[in-house]
Amino acid sequence: MYKLRTVDVWDTLLRRDCHPECIKLATAQHLFLGHFHRLRAEYRDCWTLYSARVDAERSLAEEARRQGNDDEYEITLVLRRWLDVVCLDAIETDLPLQLAEFELQTEISRTFVDTGIVEFLSQHQAECTVFLSDFYMNSAMLRRLLSAKGLNRLVDDGIASCDVGVNKRSGQLFRHVHTLHSVALGEHIHIGDNSWSDVEVPRGMGITALHYVPEAAHAERLERERLFSSREALFEQVCYECGATASRASDGLSARKAAAFRLGVEAAPLFIGFALWIAEQAVVEKIDRLYFFTREGEFFSHVYQTIFPQEMYFGHQLPPSDVLAVSRLATFPASMENVSIEEMSRIWALFKSQTVSGLFATLGLDCSNFAAVLNSLGLKSDELVDDPSNHPGIKKLFQDEAFVIAAEVSLSYQKQAVLEYLEQKEIHLHEKIGVVDIGWRGTIQDNLALLKPQTHFCGLYLGLRRMINSQPANVSKSAYGPNENQSLEFASLFECFAVMEMLCNSPNGSVVGYTRKDGDVIPQRQVVTSENESFEEFTKHFQEGALLAARIWQPYIERYVVTGAELRDVAMQIWEYLRIAPGSDLAEVFMRTPQHDIFGFGDIFQRNQLPSVRTILLAPIVKSKRRQLIEFVRRVQWSAAIDQAQGVGRFHRGVLRLTFLVANLIKRRRMKAQMARRNENN
Repeated sequence: MYKLRTVDVWDTLLRRDCHPECIKLATAQHLFLGHFHRLRAEYRDCWTLYSARVDAERSLAEEARRQGNDDEYEITLVLRRWLDVVCLDAIETDLPLQLAEFELQTEISRTFVDTGIVEFLSQHQAECTVFLSDFYMNSAMLRRLLSAKGLNRLVDDGIASCDVGVNKRSGQLFRHVHTLHSVALGEHIHIGDNSWSDVEVPRGMGITALHYVPEAAHAERLERERLFSSREALFEQVCYECGATASRASDGLSARKAAAFRLGVEAAPLFIGFALWIAEQAVVEKIDRLYFFTREGEFFSHVYQTIFPQEMYFGHQLPPSDVLAVSRLATFPASMENVSIEEMSRIWALFKSQTVSGLFATLGLDCSNFAAVLNSLGLKSDELVDDPSNHPGIKKLFQDEAFVIAAEVSLSYQKQAVLEYLEQKEIHLHEKIGVVDIGWRGTIQDNLALLKPQTHFCGLYLGLRRMINSQPANVSKSAYGPNENQSLEFASLFECFAVMEMLCNSPNGSVVGYTRKDGDVIPQRQVVTSENESFEEFTKHFQEGALLAARIWQPYIERYVVTGAELRDVAMQIWEYLRIAPGSDLAEVFMRTPQHDIFGFGDIFQRNQLPSVRTILLAPIVKSKRRQLIEFVRRVQWSAAIDQAQGVGRFHRGVLRLTFLVANLIKRRRMKAQMARRNENN
């Protein structure tokens, strides 16, 4: 029996489920999230922070060597030097200690006991067992780590290289432990995984040294190192697992449902990246509570909860989240200050045409009750009015006393109902609210902000179109994907905005108002059967595929510290793929799925009612045909869907395709001109 048995810690007693550097990267992300506004501009992402941490370690190692010691350093000294470099202001005394504690807890969560080490050690007995580790966490921290894993009875005590400034690589740590324990060379056995530090060096000194490298565990370690060295390799590995799992999970589904499921798996990084970005913004901006807007937000909420089941993100508590049942129709009338053309123009700025019946529906009025007034003004309920703000008949309608009084009563009721619903959802308890939606201009957010001027609403969107209406003072908006208010990068992705809405849709219907029942305010939902048929046939399976992939991605995100920014390029490539190369199943389902539309065109818009060749050719000279064509192009936009449309002749398809190309080209040029003017004004 030996008098002293020393054992290495990492990859001997303990193993990590990730690369060792992932622990430092997690600390960098923790700092980024919790102290973003204190960081210098050049260090505002976790990878540049990580690199600065490595530089701090290198500088301390060089200083130690100049002082005649080995190149060792202790974690709190590293963290203090790191913070001095990356922070704008002086740091608090306890911040390095807080970060060190976070890093220790991360190590604890990422480590497990080597499966064979206890049996291996039993074959090499000694009177005393201590750990020896070349590491920047001191022995007290390592004892806590070993105790957390139940190894404190096996290992009596130990020394970390940073405790004494010497390490195993040089042999000085072995000499130190011999003096400390009064042990001769022949009385000492050392066990570890590093071929130099744990084997060659001690053997050269006359110590019995055993190389502990279990084949399976070592292979897993090398694979973890490979995945850390390349994000491309990591993403490929996760996608491979997703694909293999999806293949098994889609067995038994019809061909179309299986295609939808697999497409959801493939598209998942778009929604996972969005969820990561939402969490990052929630912590950085210190948001009190998150609300996911119906309808698309219901799907986003499921993805978010799958990625963050414990509502924690690298040591930071995420704000509570909830689904908020809202819509433009349900919130706009409540947000109106008065019954006027000016207030209605907030909607008409977005929708250039408005049916008369849609106008009354917006205000919560029954159009049939005002037949006499409409008749006197020469307006018909089904009439589609261009430029309603300047239409003589509409102007006179807003001067009609009976109409204005009825509208005021309706708006007052709706405002009170919405305010009660918001209070019921506890929005009044928070100063800063995060609202999540697919986009595109954040008008629901604007409506809520007008209703609750004391609350700041921070909008988090998948994509943002150019703002048209003036923005309330208590509103901020940002987007994970394209944002026309900042640049035109990825702006072409908006050509398939409608299909994105379909893929992220909910079967629970659109909110059209609120009613009171037993003291509670209950959202009223309008469910369109034909919409839900498409949901059951395609969208449901797409979303199930995305959620399956999210469950597979989730542990990799934690272990390898994947951020929303790192997934953004992949996410935009997925969106672009959906835009230009949809499968025939997706395009066909999209074209026959109606669009719920109270504003503008009116009620339910049928995409599969394609403008005829005659309508297209007459559009330049016949106003009604031109309006019909413009409405179709504006509401579909997705030219790739025309390529997949069923029952369309070659010439008809070609003319439609050309129309879409011209319309999108004109729109892009107009956007560039507007962006140029905006830049000049700034």
